[in-house]
Amino acid sequence: MSDLDLIIIGGGPAGMTAGLYAARANMRVVLFETKGTGGELNNTDLIEDWPGEESITGSELGEKMRKHAEKFGLHIEIKGVKRVWSEADRKVVELEDGTRHSAYAVIVAVGGEPIKLGVPGEQEYHGRGVSYCAVCDGAFFKDMDLAVVGGGDSAFQEGLFLTRFARKLYVVHRRNEFRAQSILRDRLLGMDKVQPVTPAVVRRIGGNAEVKWIEVEREGKPEKIAVAGVFVFIGFRPVGRYLFTEEHIDHDPNGYIITDQYMRASIPGVYAVGDTRAQLAKQITTAVGDATTAVLHAERYIEDLKHAEKAFPAVPKEEIPRVAERMEPVRVMAGQTIVREGSDSDSFYIVVRGRVGVYKRDADGSERELNRLGPGEFFGEIGLLTGAPRVATVRALEPSELLRLDKAAFGELVSVSSATRDQLDRVARERLTANSR
Repeated sequence: MSDLDLIIIGGGPAGMTAGLYAARANMRVVLFETKGTGGELNNTDLIEDWPGEESITGSELGEKMRKHAEKFGLHIEIKGVKRVWSEADRKVVELEDGTRHSAYAVIVAVGGEPIKLGVPGEQEYHGRGVSYCAVCDGAFFKDMDLAVVGGGDSAFQEGLFLTRFARKLYVVHRRNEFRAQSILRDRLLGMDKVQPVTPAVVRRIGGNAEVKWIEVEREGKPEKIAVAGVFVFIGFRPVGRYLFTEEHIDHDPNGYIITDQYMRASIPGVYAVGDTRAQLAKQITTAVGDATTAVLHAERYIEDLKHAEKAFPAVPKEEIPRVAERMEPVRVMAGQTIVREGSDSDSFYIVVRGRVGVYKRDADGSERELNRLGPGEFFGEIGLLTGAPRVATVRALEPSELLRLDKAAFGELVSVSSATRDQLDRVARERLTANSR
């Protein structure tokens, strides 16, 4: 698949939402997910902060999202993505099996992987008492003493699920105060079988063939706690930036991709949403909002890019994405003046939809029509190329949509392509000659 508009990487709430909106917009889109749709929803027991659902399991909500997106035609493939890079005006996505796909834009909706404690015994007992998913493994520990390590929402949500099986549950946190929401704190810590262990740091996990105990350090003293299972929820490491091995993508010190308000990353045509980007809160609702914003902007970006390629066929393909990102959509009503004769030349315009008229005022004050421009045609180049004021007035003949490039962006455009500069010079000369007649 090389003739795609959009590729979405990740099938969690953000990816599913992006896929839903893209499919509804009739974009040529595919979603790649490594394990299965739902993402972290599959590791979450009850969700009680999703509007319209007082209480729903994570797997149920994930299934609803998948069915909703597929109803509108979203194509989903359960395949892992290895890397992403830019090639001319496209983004190339290479899968783990070596196949490659290209699209005008990519939305990175992968989340992260659990942060490990990094203590002796953790790796040795992974899968034999050490877990990072209570929903996945909790049922194997019925009537056993367990420990949850962490103090945030995830730790408390998973802890609440574990109370269904645990005989006793220790909540180990390095601080006295927990960061989880008060409703989660009250619900979990209010149970008789739950005992907080704070401030404490896990130093070792031990046992024989399976976990039998953890060693914590509390107030400078070592202390052993007998448990059969240790569930670690101390955070996630974002993985989205590691897909970009061929070119740099801006990220913060913790590895989260940096975006603007439209979810755009530093690489034109790349968007990051959900838990892989730098943001205040990691919630399903914020991930869904990120994805909505990203798709709506990506749709506009792709359309602008196609218009730019049509208007400037000589511009190198690798430069077109940056030109498209600098374009600003402008909508005007019939009769509205877009540029006025004699005013400063500060912008260049491409007509996307509708028609505009070009007018010049004669010495007697009367106005005559010089030209009419439709989709794919442009105006505003004369003043920008010559440094002179506007030589004519341009007015909308009907409701119209334009793309605007400011003076700086126009300068960059002509600097990267001598052929485009020659094209614009030729059009400008022809128009000035026509005007003089």
